[in-house]
Amino acid sequence: MPVRHPGERAWFHRWVNARRTGRADARLVRPPLTDAPTFTWDDGARRVLSAPGGFRRVLGGPGTGKTSLLASAATRRIAEGADPESVLVLTTSRKAADALRADITRRLTFDPESARPLPRTVREPLVRTVHSYAYSLLRLEAMAEELPPPRLLAGAEQDVVVRELLAGDLDEEAGYWPEQLRPALMVPGFAEELRDLLMRAAERGLGPEDLAELGRRRGREEWIAAGQFWAQYEEVTQLQGAGGNALGVASSPALDAAELVTSALLALEDDDELRMRERTRVRHLFVDDAHHLDPLQTSLVRVIGHTAAEFVVAGDPDQNVFSFRGADASLFADADPDGSRTVTLTTAHRLAPAVRLAVAKIGATLPGASQHRKILPPAGASGGNVRVRVMPTPAAEASWIADQLRRAHLVDGVPWSEIAVLVRSPARTFLVLQRALRAAGVPIGSATEELPLARQPAVRPLLAVLKLAPAPDLLDVDLAEMLLSSALGGADPLALRRLRRGLRRLELAGGGQRSSDELLVEALRGGDILAGLADAESEPVRRVGGLLRVTHQAVARGDGVEQVLWQLWTESRLQEKLLKQVERGGSLGAQADRDLDAVVALFDAAGRYVDRLPRASVASFADYLGAQQIAGDTLAPAAVPSDGVSLLTAHAAAGREWTVVAVAGVQEGAWPDLRLRGSVLGVERLKDLMSGVDDDAVSQTAPILAEERRLFYLAMSRAKQTLLVTAVSGEDEQPSRFLDDLEENGADDGGLDSRMKPPGRSLVLAELVGELREVVCDDKADPVRRRRAAKQLARLADAKVPGAHPSTWYGLLPASTDEPVHRPGDLVRISPSTVEILTKCPLRWMIERHGGSDPAQLAAVTGTLVHGLAQAVASGRTEAELQAALDEAWVRVDAGAPWFSRRERRRVEQMLQNFVTWLERSRAELKAAGVEQDIEVELPAGGEDEVRVLLRGRVDRVELDAEGRPVIVDIKTGKVPVSGKDAEEHPQLAAYQLAVLLGAIKGSNEPGGARLVYVAKSNKQTGSTERSQPPLDEVGGKQWLELVRDAAASAAGPDYQAQENPDCDRCPARGCCPLRPEGRQVPGP
Repeated sequence: MPVRHPGERAWFHRWVNARRTGRADARLVRPPLTDAPTFTWDDGARRVLSAPGGFRRVLGGPGTGKTSLLASAATRRIAEGADPESVLVLTTSRKAADALRADITRRLTFDPESARPLPRTVREPLVRTVHSYAYSLLRLEAMAEELPPPRLLAGAEQDVVVRELLAGDLDEEAGYWPEQLRPALMVPGFAEELRDLLMRAAERGLGPEDLAELGRRRGREEWIAAGQFWAQYEEVTQLQGAGGNALGVASSPALDAAELVTSALLALEDDDELRMRERTRVRHLFVDDAHHLDPLQTSLVRVIGHTAAEFVVAGDPDQNVFSFRGADASLFADADPDGSRTVTLTTAHRLAPAVRLAVAKIGATLPGASQHRKILPPAGASGGNVRVRVMPTPAAEASWIADQLRRAHLVDGVPWSEIAVLVRSPARTFLVLQRALRAAGVPIGSATEELPLARQPAVRPLLAVLKLAPAPDLLDVDLAEMLLSSALGGADPLALRRLRRGLRRLELAGGGQRSSDELLVEALRGGDILAGLADAESEPVRRVGGLLRVTHQAVARGDGVEQVLWQLWTESRLQEKLLKQVERGGSLGAQADRDLDAVVALFDAAGRYVDRLPRASVASFADYLGAQQIAGDTLAPAAVPSDGVSLLTAHAAAGREWTVVAVAGVQEGAWPDLRLRGSVLGVERLKDLMSGVDDDAVSQTAPILAEERRLFYLAMSRAKQTLLVTAVSGEDEQPSRFLDDLEENGADDGGLDSRMKPPGRSLVLAELVGELREVVCDDKADPVRRRRAAKQLARLADAKVPGAHPSTWYGLLPASTDEPVHRPGDLVRISPSTVEILTKCPLRWMIERHGGSDPAQLAAVTGTLVHGLAQAVASGRTEAELQAALDEAWVRVDAGAPWFSRRERRRVEQMLQNFVTWLERSRAELKAAGVEQDIEVELPAGGEDEVRVLLRGRVDRVELDAEGRPVIVDIKTGKVPVSGKDAEEHPQLAAYQLAVLLGAIKGSNEPGGARLVYVAKSNKQTGSTERSQPPLDEVGGKQWLELVRDAAASAAGPDYQAQENPDCDRCPARGCCPLRPEGRQVPGP
């Protein structure tokens, strides 16, 4: 691929999107348009459509066609000959503007009212957001005065400026901030609330001095300080524009959202020519969702609409859910005091009757009274479906929703794009919902749990490499692990663990003692090719190390931000990988699309940053993006949204509609969320004062509850045909009061919630196969039912459905072989510890022997460590040497969380101390004869049809008693000692004593008994708890000889018996055991 200059951003965007389509020469084609809905309008609506009539307010509940009426009116004006430039349609969000623009275009293509095509091609009608229109006014003014156009300060950038200024205040001891607020200045939530306060004040026409003065009058020190901060903030943003950039070129002023509207208003007031030109141009002004406007936005549209031939505002005060952003529905509600210019829509064109009734129930609980809430169905309307369910757990709730959505798509034929899941709190519910939807095969088209650009999975590693390019010394182990496990390195957790072990192995071979953390960082910094490791182990280090080297060299050459980013992107070869995933489709393809969108947004951000600061360094760009704590907005090209279910917050659903809507997580405490907003800086109190509410006794909770109820009302009303509302009822969670308003709990005498019903079998093949198999394998089931189930299984098996054919069922396949592992006469090697396991359960021995246990478990690791330290004690090591050995060994122990590691370390130290105490106090009766002593002896031969047995093992300690007889000592690190009776019959100790009887220890074949020493359980007298087994005599020796032979025979196979014993609850093989519930599915059908 030819190398292009990254400044050719348009080419980069075209290249990415063209490659997504699989063709570099892709043509632009018109997407298929569906027919616009045809409504039967009432008299008031027809008056709006008939001819311009000055100011009109359109009031209507959800689904009554407010937006469609505005679209129809705009279409009529253009079709009747009005210049499209004279028609201005404003709305409050970009998504709503896109949808409304598409609707008007569709209506112009085919007029549903006259059912005739329009014989002309028209320019695109002007549909904009209020902020977009305000920006266009300022741009016109700047062009007229030959000044650079204004620059919109995005929320993420504004957040960075606020945080930087707060950090500076803190460094200078923040003298003007109240003392009680100073500790909170660097808390993330404080900066967010401060931004909110400043924007709400600006939206109500206040400036820095006004806010400070209001604070002095009201005795609010925090408002005085915020006013001073605001003045400082304005000075900084003005200096950033007035002083120009690094090249000395004049830059444009940076305006946040509130300042943008304020500046547009001032421009219209001060510039007579601009005001007259706009009033002359805009003759038909339509404003949708006017209940979402704040005071400044309302003033702006009034300035233009005041002289227009037609000025129509549409909305519903009951759907105002953005008061936290400054929206004030009272401005719309009071726009026509006597109601003479108001058209009320009362027919629910969009909502099915069942959905309309459910929405009306919640509407009746809203505060106040209004005629527009009484919505009626259109003539002849029927159908709709509303289901309310209460589930025992969030997972059950998510699974039920996923099944209902799958049924809607497969049975009812609803497109995935016509289905949405709405939630109040994404942090609480998104993760479990995403998991359940993907498990059920439900594609997710969009999820609005947005992250700042720097935290996007595809961007985060790229930004980390840019940050390290000029300063490789900043690399630490956390950053190294992130890069290696990202798409740049491609290492999964297992590969990362393998790499760490490989590095540690090389270090030990070279005589070093550095930890794997240090080795990982050094390998990336030094660009080591790691020739001593296998390619699978070293490849992630080579990839990431190469990228670090390339970007470092680019920075050293003096390349700019865009050049370095472009080299990083091309060298990473991520585009080929992501584009292949896009071509394959599915969930991975959708994620690859999102990753490509994020990368394009990163290049776009780099371009805008360089435009503003041409000589900025790579590190400053990385710091700039990394400092952003909130999700920003981007106009960079993005992939066409995939056909999937929309997973959104209720706020993000405003102004949209779907055929099927699930409203999930309707929990008390979460919906309504009655936590006070802006309580630190008094944001809500400021809004009350500016709205004329001057009473401290006014409830702060009541307005929040009312808005939460409106939000629930809005979420429910997004459904056209099917509405699902769910909640969880458990020990810690209860359904919301809103759910009771929708459907009361008709609990029975047992107190069971009537809305909690069995979910039934999901519409998933795996569950159907499981149910059919259960019936077929049930001997007690009705024979007719079993035959039917078998017939259906046969049909599914012919269709190659996994799990349907009996050849794939557990427990029904014949054994691969019935030959024993050991034949008569073969030598079977077993250890005393093996004898203990075989005596209790041969199946456990077989499973553990062939990979059914994890030797790296912490208990096994600490046990080995304690035995090694005990051996060091016996060799005469001092206490200081023991501690040093423990320190060195513990560095390599993976004990998990630091607090748990510290606790385990203290436990190991206590075990070691207990052993030392036992060793000292037992010297009066015992004398050391051997440590870690190997024993090996072949048992006397049995019959010809039996196996030969070699008993071999290693004894922790061999002691001599007063009579010179060998005493076997086995050190145990378990926390619970066996009983005295069990110790007398302990198979492992008996096997050791049997070996002594048979001459395994030179010098004596008369055992002096055996002891279990539990170093994990302290004893005041002996140091460690002891359990003893008496010496074996000749009679006992014969009995244990037969038992050991039987144990060896049970290891020969081919059958291995599962035997219930006290260790079953903690047996590592219980997942494969037919005696355990969790293991029956393995050997059973």
